[in-house]
Amino acid sequence: MVMVGDRHGRLHKARLLLDNGSTANFVTDRLCTKLGLVRRDTSSTVTGIDNQATVSTQLCNLTIVSNNGGYRVSINCHILPDITKSIPTSHVNIQHIPIPTGINLADPSFNVPSSIDILVGAEIFWSVLGSSSIKLGKKLPVLQESQLGWLVTGSIPQSQLQSSVCYFVQNNEPDLSRFWEFDAISPTHCMSQEERECEASFSEHTSRNADGRFVVTIPLKESPDVLGDSYNMARRRFMSLEKRFERDPVLKEHYTKFMQEYIDLGHMTENTINVPQDNKVSYYIPHHGLFQPKCRVVFDAGAASTSGKSFNDIQKIGPTVQDDLFSILVRFRQHKYVVTADVEKMYRAIEVNPSQRSLQQIIYRSEPYLPLKTYTLNTLTYGCSSAPYLATKCLVSLADQVQDDKVKYAIQRNFYVDDYLDGDDSLEKLKHTCQQVISTLDSAKLNLRKWQSNSTDILQTVMDLKGTPLNNKSLDLNENTSCKTLGLYWSCSQDILLFSINLKHNPNSKVTKRHILSSINQIFDPLGLVGPCVMEVKDILRKLWSAKYDWDDEVSVEIKNLWHTFEDTLPKINSLRIPRWILCDEPSSIELHTFTDASERAYGTCIYARTVGKNGTVDVHLLVSKNKIAPIKPTTIPRLELSGALMGSRLCTKVKSALTVNAQCFFWSDSTIVLGWLSSPTNQLKQFVRNRVYEIQESTSGHKWSYVPSKDNPADLVSRGVRADAIGESSLWWSGPSFLSKPCCDWPVMPNVKEQSLPEIVLFSNAEDSHKIPNPIANLIHNRSSFTNLVRILAFVLRFINKCHKKESLHGHLSLSELQRSKVMILKMAQKEMFPEEYSLLQSDQSLPAKNRLLSLSPFLDEDGLIRVGGRLKNSFYSFDVKHPIFLCSKHHITKLIFRLHHINLHHAGPQLLLANVRQTYWPLGGRNLAKSTARACAKCCRFKAATVQPIMGNLPNSRVHLQFPFLNTAIDYAGPILIADRKGRGCRLIKCYIAVFVCLAVKAVHIELVTELTKEAFMAALSRFIARRFVGASNELQRFLRDTSDDISGQLADDGIKFNFIPPYTPHFGGLWEAAVKSVKFHLRRVLGLAHLTYEEMSTCLSQIEAILNSRPLTPLPSDPSNDFTALTPAHFLIGRSLMSVPHPQVTDANIKLLPRYQRVEQIRQHFWNRFSNEYLSLLQQKTKWHRSSPEQLMEGTLVLVKDRTMPPLLWPLGRIIKVHPGTDGITRVVDVLTKKGTIQRAYNNICPLPTS
Repeated sequence: MVMVGDRHGRLHKARLLLDNGSTANFVTDRLCTKLGLVRRDTSSTVTGIDNQATVSTQLCNLTIVSNNGGYRVSINCHILPDITKSIPTSHVNIQHIPIPTGINLADPSFNVPSSIDILVGAEIFWSVLGSSSIKLGKKLPVLQESQLGWLVTGSIPQSQLQSSVCYFVQNNEPDLSRFWEFDAISPTHCMSQEERECEASFSEHTSRNADGRFVVTIPLKESPDVLGDSYNMARRRFMSLEKRFERDPVLKEHYTKFMQEYIDLGHMTENTINVPQDNKVSYYIPHHGLFQPKCRVVFDAGAASTSGKSFNDIQKIGPTVQDDLFSILVRFRQHKYVVTADVEKMYRAIEVNPSQRSLQQIIYRSEPYLPLKTYTLNTLTYGCSSAPYLATKCLVSLADQVQDDKVKYAIQRNFYVDDYLDGDDSLEKLKHTCQQVISTLDSAKLNLRKWQSNSTDILQTVMDLKGTPLNNKSLDLNENTSCKTLGLYWSCSQDILLFSINLKHNPNSKVTKRHILSSINQIFDPLGLVGPCVMEVKDILRKLWSAKYDWDDEVSVEIKNLWHTFEDTLPKINSLRIPRWILCDEPSSIELHTFTDASERAYGTCIYARTVGKNGTVDVHLLVSKNKIAPIKPTTIPRLELSGALMGSRLCTKVKSALTVNAQCFFWSDSTIVLGWLSSPTNQLKQFVRNRVYEIQESTSGHKWSYVPSKDNPADLVSRGVRADAIGESSLWWSGPSFLSKPCCDWPVMPNVKEQSLPEIVLFSNAEDSHKIPNPIANLIHNRSSFTNLVRILAFVLRFINKCHKKESLHGHLSLSELQRSKVMILKMAQKEMFPEEYSLLQSDQSLPAKNRLLSLSPFLDEDGLIRVGGRLKNSFYSFDVKHPIFLCSKHHITKLIFRLHHINLHHAGPQLLLANVRQTYWPLGGRNLAKSTARACAKCCRFKAATVQPIMGNLPNSRVHLQFPFLNTAIDYAGPILIADRKGRGCRLIKCYIAVFVCLAVKAVHIELVTELTKEAFMAALSRFIARRFVGASNELQRFLRDTSDDISGQLADDGIKFNFIPPYTPHFGGLWEAAVKSVKFHLRRVLGLAHLTYEEMSTCLSQIEAILNSRPLTPLPSDPSNDFTALTPAHFLIGRSLMSVPHPQVTDANIKLLPRYQRVEQIRQHFWNRFSNEYLSLLQQKTKWHRSSPEQLMEGTLVLVKDRTMPPLLWPLGRIIKVHPGTDGITRVVDVLTKKGTIQRAYNNICPLPTS
């Protein structure tokens, strides 16, 4: 437990977790809101257990102070909704943990489950820890000294562990939310320190053997010594694989063939010793088979050894050294002649340093009857985390031995892993490049195979060079020849790109999220050639994720119909024939035209290649496109248009860097607002717009942004979506707008846009003030809590400004005109903040969009520049303010101040009257909800409608459900007073007496004693009588307890009497069992006594009879089967073996019965009663009769509350603050300590009412 400072410097308690494995600090959103800390925007990925990741979008500065005030530190914390669940996961019994006296624990209640508010990482972890520690014993915690107090760390007894906790939990669904995140095209990747170390290690330790093969050293970040035993794990996995072979002989056949080839090629060798050696660090890799589509053996180097570490865990992954797939495919469309191939068994053509091969061992045998053998893998292994880097780095490094720049470029940038895609406009140059690439790779025993080309000459050249015939299909360029190139289908003969999608559509099948995602996986369109069609499915995904369906839940009818429509039309794209080559022969100019657009559903961009031939012919082809679903949070159309423009500038930059030709870039948008922003100084724009405009201006510097009419904008298709059966006929999509085929003098012209009409722009009176972005008036408005006070302060400010300008000199009280001028300025600023787009459109005499939220009320600007309601009451007799109220947004701070002012002026009126009164002058959007929240948040109103927090009904304590002797656990309550006569006859005097009721918690047995006064002596006498009559054994236990306990306890019992603190004050429902017993005693007593007054002896007799009656109550219903025991189970059965009201048993003293059988019979009867208690009675206690769920509001330390006092009216109920909570055994708090002006009191939840302070 630590103290944390809020924005005003006040300290609050919070629970902190120290984690030296975390590289950042975190705080919950709940605590940040409570402290009122200033938040800053950020964008950081937080990765936790199992590589689950989330994004932190906000930071704050947090001040932490130790409880003794001796340590203080300020740190930056990422804000997350939750850090972890409650720690510990269950209540820890600390009776057996010997914590020394005098130790000041950092968290005295460390054993009680409680939520974590702050996580502090390695930044200050080691500076907090001290040098001392105290070991409490074997398998017991260790006390660690720290600046915050002594920390309890280490293990607890295993029997107390209910579950484990990981300190970051994230939903394990796929991160499909990326479909609607902003700005998806990531910037250029910068190498991390680990990646730079990988590069250095490769340069230093990589060599070539005598055959020219690469010999690499696997880069390790930890010593192999950290690996534990992996042999037994690999052996179990292989045994499981053999059982799979028994079920699938086809898999076994292909698997055996694959492994035999591995052995025959020398890629793995059998070990002479087939058991692990203790003196050598080794790692055994488990393996299994996959069909993709042929059988491939997958090696799982991520399987953990006994130390918890795997081989992959100690490897450095390395950077990406090749171009990405998108760039290679873009280049693939640039050249007239192209060729594709791949490297045969690239990983296995590279050897691993012999000193590390012991870390690549496997267990294998071809038949179950053979002994298990171990093999060493000699080459790079598919499944090792560093293998992709090492293989591609070896390939790329071959360029260093080449002098020809064209060949060097081909090796460095035209390989994607082991796939080779290259091209040239000159057939001879491409032949030469292919020859040199083949020769260079052959020197490292890297064989290029599976050659495909749109030219038979190139294939013939490759065949001649290889000296071996190629596949006949490679030379047979008929119309049906097609191959798959990096996921795209390419027809070599026709030189076109194709799609092959086969969705199995069954209209009667159940449509679930799993089914939809499985089908979507077939759509692979990295270049966005059918982006408008994919837009349809992205919209379905957005609806799917927003509805939060589980994987196998059937989706709604709306989503189902959308999906079936998409499923029916999507196969139509299989008929598309898209030209691969986008340029022309010997172009005189090459241009890239980027179009951007946005709609309410999405924003997107598409790029067209425009080439002009020497004879003046113009060719325009779609090159790439990209789109993004709009964020779920409502966003203005201009902002979406701007995001589309940013996406277009980033995509064009990426395309231009991928191409090897010089191209002039043009940018087009149909949004005059975005074009106006792009031509405005960035310091005049608001933050969101400013950041994006700055990046666009930087990346498109030297290129022109132009206006395109919406009907001619192809990006409109990618932002709104087009059905698959209509995309093939759209010339706008495939060839761009018709004006691109014309000279540039016929292209559209940009309309004039006034700077004043642009939303989200800050205008300044002169250049001198243009850098002053912060608005002091806005700061003043948002820091006031009274509307009247705010109006008067601003009026004085305006008066001061007038005096400075020497316009007029006013003195004394503020005039009505000054106050009105101040109010108009405040309202105008509120409207500009909440309705920026509407205000700018109305100011420029433009109409609002069709779906604008204000349109139905016919808004207009009055002479003061305020937006008012036009409405339909213009001809009514009401005043101008009533007919045309001023627009306000309920989310703005000013609107809340106005509602609060009217609420107080109307003497705390209810929501309906409050809203009606406000609407005499203002028209608040969402006013009904604000009126309700204003009334709820009023502290004075809250006193009269105070609501308590009701937790769920708790579990029964152990004493209620455990089989124990009667009265071993006893509850005590008093009833009375009652009046009894001091003697019989005339002249008797009435004296007060009380009834002490003792209730057995297990079987509800009742013992009643008559007590003459409320003193400790009278109670101890009643207690002694109870012990003597009911539980003689308890007397011995009490004597032993008093002997063993200290003199302090004995003295307290003697001096102060007995004080019971079992239940908090004013909470009779905490003792429902004995309260019910008292009620039952009074029920019988009232009916027996009437108005009579008994003597002490008569009253004692009467109470004894009532006691017998209560102990004869049935605990369970009578059995319905008469063949069973027809006697109802009562408390008396556990006291004397039968009901107290039953007929006495016959005399059997003269019967000749042996003692042993009689004892066994008695024991049998006793066990029969306990069995009935377990089987019949306990099951009746299972159901909760009320309080079935907890209130959503949970009270925490620091919460302001009203303390209910039934003796006073609500206005006089004392205020208090919760300073401590007391969670129950189930972790739910029902009792708290409250600090009031008279001291600290303890109350249950039903006696305190939280105030609406938040």
